[in-house]
Amino acid sequence: MASHHVSPPDQGPPAGPAIHHIGIAVADTAAALRLYVGTLGLRPGPTELNERERVKITFLDGRSGRLELLEPTEPDSAVGRFLEKRGEGMHHLCLEVTDLEGELTRLATAGYQLVDQIPRRGMHGERLAFVHPKSTHGVMIELYEVVR
Repeated sequence: MASHHVSPPDQGPPAGPAIHHIGIAVADTAAALRLYVGTLGLRPGPTELNERERVKITFLDGRSGRLELLEPTEPDSAVGRFLEKRGEGMHHLCLEVTDLEGELTRLATAGYQLVDQIPRRGMHGERLAFVHPKSTHGVMIELYEVVR
């Protein structure tokens, strides 16, 4: 007997925060761009240097989301240590929130381990914070405050 897939009725937009981007640690941005741009067709933005975090960052835009390539500029940077320990691959999942302090309080109260107890400033002044992967099933979560 053939199985038929029945779509559930439209219940509006999905609940919860939107995915802002997925961060990927790479050893060589140029090599990674050959895959993501040359083969997969994503659109790259400019490569920027985050001197404070000692990392080169390149955002790539796809039809339904963004990737952030992270290449360490020094082996003892956070991304450099990540590559040494875990190799190339997903570094973090970034979710959009509208009340960053509220989310941090809610997560801390629920027992999640925070990397940032208070929000930090990103390269362009944006507010963000990280939740430690030890308490999130191995995936570091970045919370990115979106001002609406």
